Amino acid sequence: MMNDREALLNFTQRWLTQFDDAPQSEALHGIPSPCIITSSLYKKRAQLAVFWQPVLMEPQKTLTFVEHSMNIKLHPSAHIFYGTQYAGDIVASFKDVEADCSLPISLVQIWNDDDFSELQQNLIAHLSMQKKFKRIPTVFIATTAADSDIISINNLSGEIVKECLITGDLTVLAPDLATFLVQLI
Repeated sequence: MMNDREALLNFTQRWLTQFDDAPQSEALHGIPSPCIITSSLYKKRAQLAVFWQPVLMEPQKTLTFVEHSMNIKLHPSAHIFYGTQYAGDIVASFKDVEADCSLPISLVQIWNDDDFSELQQNLIAHLSMQKKFKRIPTVFIATTAADSDIISINNLSGEIVKECLITGDLTVLAPDLATFLVQLI
């Protein structure tokens, strides 16, 4: 069985095969990152775009600042998910075999060190709200088309869940991060 880090790197490589050259983003143009290969004029819309590739974080990062700030121990999968690579956000679909459907998602990724600091602040805010409402602590890892639903790691079990931000309801999608990443297309 694959560990979380291998599953993340394998998925990222699988995801990259859809591009002729490299992923590109207009939104990330002009923002420094170790991922940037080149910038150019995006011909179809006469917009500037950046072409990028994922880059391993050396050394790997951890979310210990979040842990210390919230006086909580985060699930090891959260450290691996956010501490392994720099990349732009990755659009994919979760293939729910049991429900026989796909859920479009966008995996939250770290573009640069400033982005990592901002992510930590957002995680602290997220965990603070969960604590206030006496909800199970989660670490978000992806967005969905529905503004009220996100994809998260259940901090107590390590399960990957679809989380309703309004009600706090958690729907299990996968027993762990590695299994979830294998099911992404």
